[in-house]
This record gives sequence, structure tokens and C-alpha cells, in this order.
Amino acid sequence: MSENTSNNEPPPTPLQPTAAPSQDAAQVPPPPPPGPPPWWAYPPRRRSTARRVFRLIFTLIFISSIVLNLYLIVAVTAEIDRPFEKAIISDGAEDQIIAVYDVKGIINNKVASQFASFCAEIKNDKNVKAVILRIDSHGGGVGASDRIYSLIKGLKEAGKKIVVSMGGVAASGGYYISAPAHEIVAEPTTITGSVGVIMGWLVIKDTLNKIGAEAVVIKSSNARGWKDEVSPFRKPDDRQLAHLREILDETQGRFEYVVKEGRAGKLKTNKVTYPLAIGKGEDEDAKEVWHTEIEPFNGKVYLAKEALQLGLIDAIGYEELAFDRAKALAGLSKPKVVRYVRRKGLFERLMGPTPRGLKLDVNTLDELQAPRIMMIWKVQ
Repeated sequence: MSENTSNNEPPPTPLQPTAAPSQDAAQVPPPPPPGPPPWWAYPPRRRSTARRVFRLIFTLIFISSIVLNLYLIVAVTAEIDRPFEKAIISDGAEDQIIAVYDVKGIINNKVASQFASFCAEIKNDKNVKAVILRIDSHGGGVGASDRIYSLIKGLKEAGKKIVVSMGGVAASGGYYISAPAHEIVAEPTTITGSVGVIMGWLVIKDTLNKIGAEAVVIKSSNARGWKDEVSPFRKPDDRQLAHLREILDETQGRFEYVVKEGRAGKLKTNKVTYPLAIGKGEDEDAKEVWHTEIEPFNGKVYLAKEALQLGLIDAIGYEELAFDRAKALAGLSKPKVVRYVRRKGLFERLMGPTPRGLKLDVNTLDELQAPRIMMIWKVQ
């Protein structure tokens, strides 16, 4: 017997062929590979110090930009709505305001425009009863001075009482704009007057000759006699000088009219005659000519005492006296004195005041070239 028979073990089962996978089973995709763990599963990364500093700076710049833009919006809005800041000198009733405004330095178109803005703000304000003009100016351009003069007359026509308080100097154009006031108060050391007109320019012909330069000027045929009567390259001839003097005399007449009108009933004129030496030449003796002038229309400056005698001013005193006179003229019992100060422009506030000195730009060069008739008291 065989070994398997003797052990009573069943015969081995024959191997069955493996069944082929069904079509449905073949279409099932394999499971996806495991994805990355969520962000919270990662350990925190250590950021570099430089990156943290950069982000901090960027955040500060961003916040500063927002704040600056808000400031610009507020500042521009304030400049449009309120061109002047108001400083209370003495408190009082809101319907009894005395407005104080300063005119300082040379009177030019910029000063005239700023004064026009002041007039526009207070002219129709029923609470402003009087205006004190604090003037410390040696004059300036004829056109700018005349514009301020007309604006002051407009304030008077609107019912405002005008009092001028003169500072150290209120001469020439500075007096021109003072003349229409109801009253003028000058300090004891004020220099005022200088009722006159002047015109001047530089002639650089000899300087050009020394450096070997020559100016070439071509004029149109019809204008060749007058177009360069005021030229830096030559002196005017006798005919041109006579014409320029006619213009100055006519402007002088306008100045005298303004003073006579503004100081009507107060002004006193004096005829002054004195000898004037005129030389005929190097080898001839000077001859004596008697010259007659009418004060105060002779361009002379005066201290307050003599100006009071001539009727150029009404009283000698300081700004406080001007306050009292404005109060009396307007009939106020409890005035509120307010100084109007031009609000600084945005650029001025951001960059600070412009350094003083000679500024050579297109406008400056143009002013140096253009002849101007001036109401100004200055060193020639």
C-alpha cells in the first residue's frame, strides 16, 4: 500500500484556474495617495528678523499714507472754506467785532490779492463793525496800492469804520492806502508821508562794453522812437525823458487827489521856497536857483509830530489807541477785537518758511527787466 493510503489522508485537490476580474471591478480607480497634512499640523516656522522689520516698516508707511491723505483733504477743505485764522485780542460781544488786519512789507500784487480776500470775508459780515489796518510798509507798486485803496473805500461804503494804525514806516504807497481811512493813528517814531512817485532802472551799457558784449535791439518801424525808451542798454533821450516825466506827473496828481480826498478838512499845505544850487560845468561856478515846493506833496517824509501838524494823521499813539478810536467811531459798548491772519498754505506748513534772499527765477528776472512806476520810499 502506498504511504498516503496508510495515513488515511485525502488526496490533494487540484488547482483551480484564477477567474479573470470583472469589467466593473477594472473601472474602479485606485485610492488617492494621502495628501499633505493641514497647516496646523506643521510646526511653526521661525521668521527672520529682517522680514519682521520690513513688514513693520511697510505697515507704518501704509498707515502714515492714510493719515497724510486725510490731513491733505482736511487742510485743502479748510483753506477753501476759511482762508484766514482768527486770533482774539480782546473778547466781547459777537455782534461788535473790530477786525484787525496787517499790511507789511512791500505792497505788490500778492499783498493786494490777500487784502481782497480779507475784504470779501468781512464786507458782508454784519457783526464786523470796524476795521483796523495795521500798516508797516514803505510802499510798493502803483497798481497794487491803488487796488488796496479802492478796496478800503468799498469797506467804507459797506458801513465799516476804518482806522489806520501806523507802525515803524507808513510811507509813499503805505500812506496812499492810509489816506481813505476815517482816522489815522501813528506811533511817535513812525516815518510817514513821502507823497511822490518814482521810476528807475539799470543801464548796463558800459558794463557790457567792458566784457566785450553788445546788445542787439531791433524795433518795428512805427515803434522805433518809443519802444525802448526805458532800456537797460542806453539812456533815454530828451524827448523820451519828457514823456516819462509826464507819466510820473500824472500819477503824482492821482496820489495828491487821493490824499486831498481822504484828508479833506484836515490837511494843511505849506509853500516852501529855498535856494537850489545848479552847476553849469566843471569850470563854471554853480548858480543859485530858487525852488518852490508844496508840502506835503513834495515826496518828503515826516515823523509823527510834524505829520500831525500837516494833518497827515489824526493822533499819536500805539495800537491800543487805534482800538479805542474804532470803538468810539462805531459806537460799540463791548467790542470783540479779532486779528485776521492769512492761513498758511499747505506747502508752507509742510516745508516751513521760504528762506530769505535773492531768488533767481523767471518771475524775478522779469521784474528786474520790466520798468515799474513805484510809490515807494527807499535808498536810490
